[in-house]
Amino acid sequence: MGFKEWAISSGKLNEKTAATYWSGLTNTRFKKDGIAVADVTSINELTERIGRDTIDTQDIEKLFNKPSYRPDSDIKSFVQKYIDYLKSETTNGVVGDYENFFEMLKFWIKQTDNNIVNDGHRVSFQEIQEGNLDRAVMKFTEPQFHKQYIQFSDFAIRISFFRSGRYKGEKVNFVVCRPTEFGSWWLNIRYLYDLKQLRVTYRRDLPNNSDRQAFKDYMTALDYQKDVSFSIGELGLTQSEPNSKVKELFDYFHNMIVSARNYEEVDGENVKAMELSEKLKQNYNLILRGAPGTGKTYLAKEIAASIIGIPKEELASSDQFEFVQFHPSYDYTDFVEGLRPVQINGQVGFESKNGTFKEFCKNALLQQNVQFDSFDNIWENFINNVDEVGEVVIPQVRSERELTYSLNSNRNLKEENVNSVHTLTKENIFRVWQGLKGRESGGHQSRMTAVVNYLKDQYNLPDYDESLGKNTGVSDKKYVFVIDEINRGEISKIFGELFFSIDPEYRGVAGSVSTQYANLFEESEKFYVPENVYIIGTMNDIDRSVDTFDFAMRRRFSFEEITAADSQVMLKSDEVKNRMNALNDAIISPEVALSTDYQIGASYFRTLEDKSKNLGVDELWNNKLKPLLKDYFRGERNAEHKLDVLESAYFMSDANDSSEG
Repeated sequence: MGFKEWAISSGKLNEKTAATYWSGLTNTRFKKDGIAVADVTSINELTERIGRDTIDTQDIEKLFNKPSYRPDSDIKSFVQKYIDYLKSETTNGVVGDYENFFEMLKFWIKQTDNNIVNDGHRVSFQEIQEGNLDRAVMKFTEPQFHKQYIQFSDFAIRISFFRSGRYKGEKVNFVVCRPTEFGSWWLNIRYLYDLKQLRVTYRRDLPNNSDRQAFKDYMTALDYQKDVSFSIGELGLTQSEPNSKVKELFDYFHNMIVSARNYEEVDGENVKAMELSEKLKQNYNLILRGAPGTGKTYLAKEIAASIIGIPKEELASSDQFEFVQFHPSYDYTDFVEGLRPVQINGQVGFESKNGTFKEFCKNALLQQNVQFDSFDNIWENFINNVDEVGEVVIPQVRSERELTYSLNSNRNLKEENVNSVHTLTKENIFRVWQGLKGRESGGHQSRMTAVVNYLKDQYNLPDYDESLGKNTGVSDKKYVFVIDEINRGEISKIFGELFFSIDPEYRGVAGSVSTQYANLFEESEKFYVPENVYIIGTMNDIDRSVDTFDFAMRRRFSFEEITAADSQVMLKSDEVKNRMNALNDAIISPEVALSTDYQIGASYFRTLEDKSKNLGVDELWNNKLKPLLKDYFRGERNAEHKLDVLESAYFMSDANDSSEG
């Protein structure tokens, strides 16, 4: 299996990200001999070249020649993922597994034929598994069974036989993989005698299927089809060596097993994250709404990690992710832009200061160009030096004049000794480097050209590669902005004119707007939200700190309810689940008469499973649940009675246990 296929099925990357990784590996070469990383196909050779089976950022410059537009951190991720792939291939795709699988198929299909035809070689043996191998060796002699047929490098199988070769009226038999960690589902290869076919599938296609829907959705999302068929004739079972079709069959079956194990590792929350990632890609804006403690914020980060293509643990350090929390005092100046007082020639003036979202969008826009990374590294080095020294003197293009610049609060160049604030932004300089106007008006173009020339002379900024196009959105980098508790802020005041720009139908230049303070500064340009920016909000419907949520905003977001029942994937203990269900059933009972919006999510109950918290059932009720529920009924005449009903439900199982004792 190739790297990209592995990265998608087992390495948890989406298709575009896998292609980006492969391109990086193809274009990154070892300094000592010019060999591309992608051309090293042995894990032993790769680890020998690197010196170990892990890679650090500081190794990149020492070992590799890499594309200038790729930062060292990207190359580190690419190479480490490739190491993982080669390790997997060494374990999972070794020749020994192919050969053993091939010999197992010969034995299994021949014996199934014997049982169906009943030519005197029928054997009464229901299932070959680890506990009865010695007996199987004695029973199956024509053809001969060998113990290694059920054991492979990282998984084992069971070989099922029906004495007559019939199952539910079909002439069929199974090779089954069902390790204990798979829970209630299993994977199989089914031999259909009449059709002379093998079909690879998982439990989902049984008529009496009782699998969890989440597992089926997970496998479907990874593109595992209901019945992938292989003709017996194309497997070359009369040959001595496995052909490409046998290897393809083994790889597909094995990849299903790896994916099923990954499902156990990532649990059901990630399945929901995968589904909602696709929904977000279609709608650009998504709000997760639901009861308290349903894991909405956690799920938002899972979705963000899936969209960006990185582990959730790396979100905090990623420039493709931003997280803010709205509250009643959060406003437009925090989110979009505001004014900051500065001194100009001894007098107080004002300069614009980008808010969190506007700054995030500007970075995302620049990243749409594949050559931005090489520019950005040089720009940041230049800006850091100016910041350290305090100013920079840059010769002008058409005269012998020199202009002195310092930095403003947005880390843009600010011209000194002028009566008004003249600033040159990273975006301006980047556009001029491409041969474009720095500003739509054309203002200060010569000043910007002088900065580009300075970067070329002093920082070795390369010429822009015209063959890659100008400002084309060919980079697949996606940016995710998460707004926690989005309904706790005054939405219309925070977003202002961006109501228009965030509309999915007006993403990109079509949604350009003049921001609130744009008319105060001559260099201000229209702002828009790039197509590679995605927004996730979370909200609790019963939060009363802010009563209204704009209908205009509702139209621009897709809403997804995360119920208390959905959140139970966080829990493992049946006892804890039952307690949670008892309380939530009581909440929506006629006696209490609340809606499902008021049910309690699993985040509250996880503490009962976490031994390090040392929190018991009584403490959870008294310290967490009761105060929350009490707030639900504030001001109600029969509040105490309702609390008694809920308390009784919460402790009901304990009361039953004590009465039975």
